[in-house]
Amino acid sequence: MKSANAESLKGLRPRLSLTLFTSTLFTSLILLSFLMVGTMLAQNESVSVQVGAEDRAAGTYGTSNFRYHILPARTLAGSAARSARTTKLSRTSAPSASSGGFYPADLTRGNGPLVKRAIFHDIDFDCAESCWGNPSAFLNDLGNSTFIHVVDRYVGATGNGRYTVGANVSASAPLFTNTLGQNDVLAIVHAAAAKLGKTGYGHIYHLFLPNGVDTCFDQTSICYSPDNPSSFAFCGYHGSVTYSDIGHVLLSVEPFQNVDGCSVATPSPNGALVDSTANVLSHETFEIITDPDPPATFTDLLAGGFGWLAVNSLTEFGSEIGDICEDPFFGYKPVSLNGKSYEIQPEYSNKFHTCAFVP
Repeated sequence: MKSANAESLKGLRPRLSLTLFTSTLFTSLILLSFLMVGTMLAQNESVSVQVGAEDRAAGTYGTSNFRYHILPARTLAGSAARSARTTKLSRTSAPSASSGGFYPADLTRGNGPLVKRAIFHDIDFDCAESCWGNPSAFLNDLGNSTFIHVVDRYVGATGNGRYTVGANVSASAPLFTNTLGQNDVLAIVHAAAAKLGKTGYGHIYHLFLPNGVDTCFDQTSICYSPDNPSSFAFCGYHGSVTYSDIGHVLLSVEPFQNVDGCSVATPSPNGALVDSTANVLSHETFEIITDPDPPATFTDLLAGGFGWLAVNSLTEFGSEIGDICEDPFFGYKPVSLNGKSYEIQPEYSNKFHTCAFVP
């Protein structure tokens, strides 16, 4: 016969087990919460960098294979730059589409890399993020939208949460003129990427320049220069560069967009500052994902040295996913991204053979 104490203990065992299980579960949830908060802090942390002599040396002497692709401004210089791009990448002997149907504007796959997933890092140069609206919030909404899945067909991935917002970098450097050269830009990007220690195709750096700061490609008159209309050729660009010390870096450059030649048509859901920034940032982000290393020469093109480009249309030759869908007046129908409305352009869809906001 079992004692009363034994019977009592037997009755307590299930309750003790349940209590231990509950306690363990509670502890695990607390630990998980701390880990999640730690991850969120790591992804959304803000760091500051001062562009130094080593960054300037890296941007001037320590780079190779710099490639870029511009978004032309709505200016005479922008129109000339667009025509020059088509002429530079002559369609003679260009790769052709292999699909069954023939839609001339459809993008053609080259043999260059693609970006199936990435973390975005904003570089705010000499101004707080509010100077451009809130680009980090926009990138978060874009990454959590159905719109971003337009790229799925191109990159061969379908999962959610592949494009996220990472650390924000506040960068500063003395300015001796209001114009940053190509080497200056590459020095700023180097400072940010070296600080974070994150490079390669899994990280994208978006450099924002404040109102009143121009930028030009070295040895050319191809500039963002609202104060000098004759050279005001682009609103922004994306590209890539290899630094001798930290490796390959994907980047885009977004000067101040709320200026004639780059701003969206108004009224817009969030005002001209926010939506003009978001429009160019969206354009460059889609193009980085689908063509991270754009062709720099005709030789690159013949070798298929690109991700996705239009090569079968005379009027769209050399265009990337965003170029085909630009409105001449930057007037776009608002679209909801992650529950918030923005006025931004659609992107070209090989599935629908037109511009689209849906995959």
